[in-house]
Amino acid sequence: MGRLLQVRVSAWTYSEDEVRKTWPSLWKLAWQDSSAIPKKGVLELADAVFDAVRAGLIPDAQAKALKEEAEKADQLRIAIEKALGEWKPGEADKLIYQLEDTMDSLEDIAAKF
Repeated sequence: MGRLLQVRVSAWTYSEDEVRKTWPSLWKLAWQDSSAIPKKGVLELADAVFDAVRAGLIPDAQAKALKEEAEKADQLRIAIEKALGEWKPGEADKLIYQLEDTMDSLEDIAAKF
């Protein structure tokens, strides 16, 4: 890294609308009509669902149903951030596919509520 210019490795969601369309039940569960969240991407949704489960922000029955996959999603989110921080984009890319599959599983569960 230079004195003034830094190189970053990052991952971001290109379309929040696609996140909403792909996982509508999770979107509603995590954010409802909240406009207080400035960025609503895949990583943020994984974090918000985990927080909702962990903090008891949703009914107990829903939290129990989502718990295992929500914890997995959170672990994957953290692993992605760690891989990016260690300049391992290939590893992060593999983890992103796992996270998206886990989010699909969570959506299947949440859609039944």
